[in-house]
Amino acid sequence: MKNSDNDEDDLKKERNVNKTKITLLRIIFMVLVVCIFALFGASLGIFMGIIESAPDIAGLELKPSTNYTSFIYDVNGNEIDRLSSGQERIYVTLDQIPDHLQKAIISIEDERFMEHNGIDIRGILRAIIVNLTTNQTEGASTITQQLIKNNILSPEQTITRKIQEQYLALQFEKIYDKDLILEYYLNTMALGHGTNGVQAASHRYFNKDVSELSLAESVVLAGITQAPTRYSPITNPENNNEKAKIILQKMIEQGYITEEERQVALAENPYDNIQTVNQQYVEESPHTYFVDAVIEDVLVDLQEKNAMTENEAKNYLFGGGVEIYTTFDPEIQNIVDTHMADDSLFPVNENEIKLDYRVSLHKPDGTVQHYNAVEMVKSVEEIDKFKEAKLVEWGATPEDTVDELLLQIPQPQAAFVIMDQSTGQVKALSGGRGDKIGDRTFNRATQAKRQPGSTFKIVAAYGPAIDMGILSPGSAIDNSKLSIEIPGQPDYSPRNWDGNYGGTITTRKAIWNSTNVPAVRTIQSVGFDASFNYLMNFGFTTLLPTDKVYALPLGGLTEGVTPLELTAAYAAIANGGTYIEPTLYTKILDRDGAVLIENIPTTHQVISASTATMLTDMMEDVVTGYGTGASLSRWFSGQPVAGKTGTTSDEKDLSFAGFTPYYTATVWLGHDDPQSLSGSNQNEHLHLWGEIMSDIHSGLEYKNFDKVTTGFVEASVCSVSGMLPTSLCRGAGAVTTDYFRTNHISDQYCTVHGQTKICTVSDMVAGPFCPPNVVTNKITQGASYGAVCNVHTQPPLPQTESIIPQLIPDSWFNEWPEPMVSEPEPEPQPEPQLAPEFVPPPVEFIPIPEINPNITIEIEEVPPPPEPGGIILEEQEPTADDQSIFFVPQG
Repeated sequence: MKNSDNDEDDLKKERNVNKTKITLLRIIFMVLVVCIFALFGASLGIFMGIIESAPDIAGLELKPSTNYTSFIYDVNGNEIDRLSSGQERIYVTLDQIPDHLQKAIISIEDERFMEHNGIDIRGILRAIIVNLTTNQTEGASTITQQLIKNNILSPEQTITRKIQEQYLALQFEKIYDKDLILEYYLNTMALGHGTNGVQAASHRYFNKDVSELSLAESVVLAGITQAPTRYSPITNPENNNEKAKIILQKMIEQGYITEEERQVALAENPYDNIQTVNQQYVEESPHTYFVDAVIEDVLVDLQEKNAMTENEAKNYLFGGGVEIYTTFDPEIQNIVDTHMADDSLFPVNENEIKLDYRVSLHKPDGTVQHYNAVEMVKSVEEIDKFKEAKLVEWGATPEDTVDELLLQIPQPQAAFVIMDQSTGQVKALSGGRGDKIGDRTFNRATQAKRQPGSTFKIVAAYGPAIDMGILSPGSAIDNSKLSIEIPGQPDYSPRNWDGNYGGTITTRKAIWNSTNVPAVRTIQSVGFDASFNYLMNFGFTTLLPTDKVYALPLGGLTEGVTPLELTAAYAAIANGGTYIEPTLYTKILDRDGAVLIENIPTTHQVISASTATMLTDMMEDVVTGYGTGASLSRWFSGQPVAGKTGTTSDEKDLSFAGFTPYYTATVWLGHDDPQSLSGSNQNEHLHLWGEIMSDIHSGLEYKNFDKVTTGFVEASVCSVSGMLPTSLCRGAGAVTTDYFRTNHISDQYCTVHGQTKICTVSDMVAGPFCPPNVVTNKITQGASYGAVCNVHTQPPLPQTESIIPQLIPDSWFNEWPEPMVSEPEPEPQPEPQLAPEFVPPPVEFIPIPEINPNITIEIEEVPPPPEPGGIILEEQEPTADDQSIFFVPQG
């Protein structure tokens, strides 16, 4: 009985436990269901939000607007270039595209294109499995999705963009038929080397219409699209060939071709023709550096001013039928090109030629071998020897047919930009010398960021200092050696290129002599932030926060500046201080003739007109007299010129930025791979600038620079002290007449120049015993002339020569005994006394040309009775000249 009761109790307990488990499982299940629904609801909400943020399909167009030729015109309205045929895109309809090319693209890009409704679910599942189980990365975008990505959405890889892309694909498949979508895609797909669409690619690679492509050529194009660089038939033909074989196999599997057709395609070798066509394309590159620059500007403006994406802008420019009116002056450009091609204007000792030699050897058995070599030679005489050596190395025989292409890129290179400062219009430019290796290649005039050297002193230091009222042209700046402590870094000690330090130097002379220490002291007064603000207003866009260093006015920059932006900055000075954004084109019309963009440049005042006049006046001295650009007058005259030279300390960059009343121009000279130009005479850039500008200004009426001197007056001061001049300053030739702000004119007379009595025998300060007839007055500057005369140390003997011989015979003196006691000590030499205080005469503002203040002038006057020497000025010891890695001395 007890056993039965126990069994029943155990059974009840077991049932209770089971009920508890079931209840718990039900609760867990319900929680999971609720969570799943919550997660689903949240996901659905996010998904719907993304869908709602997608572009409205009603306002979208899948077709690329590229079936119209665009034209470029010069300043006179004459056509100078076209953007269409074979350049970027040539639109063709589907019936012009071979069926085997269509099927090749479908087989490798979207094999179920004709079956799905815009999204390939099977493809998505396959891609997930492949990506999870292998090291390969596989996508599942359909042709419709790729078309949307290329022409409507951005190419960024985000979940939001992918969901919007899939949603739009479903919507577009409802309103477009498959053939039209495929046509749009075949005219949109990127196929490498700047081509978009099968027609442009067919011209670029095979030099034939797309309708003429064979099956073998078609699979070559189809193989490019997934990775245009990796599968380029020009640079990586082996990779492309492997991809082409895969496509042929897929076409067999999908029933598009027969095995016989595949074998015929495999037997064909399209790559030989591709190399030959590529050589022809490189040789016939039609775009000038100016047109390249216009294209880059227009692409940027279409995106910024017309809210286009990068792809939309490119599609529109290279096929939208636009008309671009440029500032290009063909006469000026011809002058620039002529002189840039003149090798005699470039340093002979630095001459090198970079050779790019490409050869196709056609063997008697019908095979073709392709070779390429790049090498530097010192002269044109070495070119034939180089070619012969390479042909031997590559196994060329007399029976071979040789197709060759030789590109010559001379070094050092150069760039030149010229613009009209009154309008901001760039009239001509050159992005380099020698062969141009293709379209939209590196443009040294607009893209090369190089060190500007001392040309930066004007815009970073002296321009701001004069505009802020810190300096005047005639202000005296300390030119003694300078050492600046920089926490955590070595002290910075700028060096003057000529090795001269000490005393003071006027702003004007500091500019024409390109002296470094005054420029660094000036930026100390201006401040880095103020200098940077001025530089930004001068239009420089390549500066970095790391450029806020004491070498900034010397051109010591992290990256550098472009010749175009340096030209625009100096053009602002030439234009009375008003900056005008440099423009390469004036307007763009759409294919219907309506104005799409009116390119009105931005303009603003950087410095006052009077500051601009002061800078211009001082920079005229750079190219005259003893200025660092004085040699320019050998090649350019007939118009006023103002400008500044720039040479980096290692002589890797030579620059000159200057202007006339008509034009502003900048020249840069240097190696593409920076290296010293020590073999040059440092004047070649001035020679090139002078020759070009001389021809451009030929026949132009002579004009003077406009002068606005508001806030400045002319005054005469001591060029050494900057104070009012005395007669001693005039006697020393140290009086200069220059422009000053009234508050910069001292009301004190010069305390630097003094007058000292000098013994002409010892060339030392006259002592009390120097005879009057050997004492003269000399004007001294700053430091004492030296010690007191050590020749005349005792008073002269009495004049007794005529008496002594009458009383004592000469023989008596010969027998005189030696003295028994030592001679008395000489009397102590009296300390020189200061001359009476000098009372300066009334100030006379008489213009006197500045001469070297270190010249000592002798003034003859009747010698006064002997008295202790004159003024002795305390000598000034120079400070230590520490070296600095930051220093960039200029010429």
